[in-house]
Amino acid sequence: MKRFLFILSIVPIVCILGVCTGIFIFNRPTGVAKKEVEIRQGATVKQIGQQLYRKRLIHSPYLLQFFAHFNGSSRRLKAGIHPFNGQMTTWEVLLELERPRDVTQNVTVLEGLEKKQVAAVLAEKLNLDQKKLLLLINSPTFCKTLSIKAKDLEGYLFPETYNFSTTVSEQQVLRRMVEHCHAVFDERLQRRARELEMSIQEVITLASIIEGETSWDSERDTIAAVYHNRLKKGMRLQADPTVQYALPGEPRRLFYKDYSYDSPYNTYRHGGLPPGPINSPGRASIEAALFPADVDYLYFVATGEGGHVFTRTLQEHAAAKKRTAPVRKKNWEKKKLVTGD
Repeated sequence: MKRFLFILSIVPIVCILGVCTGIFIFNRPTGVAKKEVEIRQGATVKQIGQQLYRKRLIHSPYLLQFFAHFNGSSRRLKAGIHPFNGQMTTWEVLLELERPRDVTQNVTVLEGLEKKQVAAVLAEKLNLDQKKLLLLINSPTFCKTLSIKAKDLEGYLFPETYNFSTTVSEQQVLRRMVEHCHAVFDERLQRRARELEMSIQEVITLASIIEGETSWDSERDTIAAVYHNRLKKGMRLQADPTVQYALPGEPRRLFYKDYSYDSPYNTYRHGGLPPGPINSPGRASIEAALFPADVDYLYFVATGEGGHVFTRTLQEHAAAKKRTAPVRKKNWEKKKLVTGD
């Protein structure tokens, strides 16, 4: 009986010694070279352990989990790029994971991109979920939290070069872009919008059409003037970029039948501005929409070489179209050869 009790009493001691020995063995440094490992936002201790084990930075992912639960650090592990080396024990690896390690990434969003294109850029550059980005962009509820009185964020994702944390979330990146858009509309621009009796939504909508028409800063205010003049006279805008936006699929050459395409965005069929922006306009187009040139033009046509010819009457416009048609046709044929369209 005494022998049985003796054996029973030493079993826990043996178990404890076994656990301690296991911890000592698996806690040792692995001896590998220095490595930087990116820990994703929301990764669990188990996932991180497996990730570090595959990179031979720890001997056992289970020991890392044990340590994390033992000292309550499971919820304190920081996303980011962490530096590790083979001289670190598993415990030291865990302590490193608790340190904030933020890395930033420059992301350039160009002027004139549609919301789906902006989402694609953000997803690629920041390794974000493109579907989640689009769900947020198209969410009226999310728009409301950003003080946007629209059904989606088209036009409000301001084009700029941003410096984002690599651990930024989909909500955070969109929020920052919209906040930047709000900041662009300073008191001077807001006052001017009131003078023109235009809402911010209308300004951005007009600016997006201007953005879609030209990449030349020198003619933005003239194009803006054409549209302001047409609106004042009750004429339809007849802006090709609005038809491009309305049509399904990728942008392409417009055909005669396209101008009758049934969409509230088609300004050949409907008067006034379209329901909302058609892309993300830059600062220059916003300025042009608010400060149009003092001219009386009502029409313009692309030269085929980047710029436009501006005219006052329908007869002048027809003559300009006839004059520029050969160049436009030649350039379109060149484009077809290059793209294979």
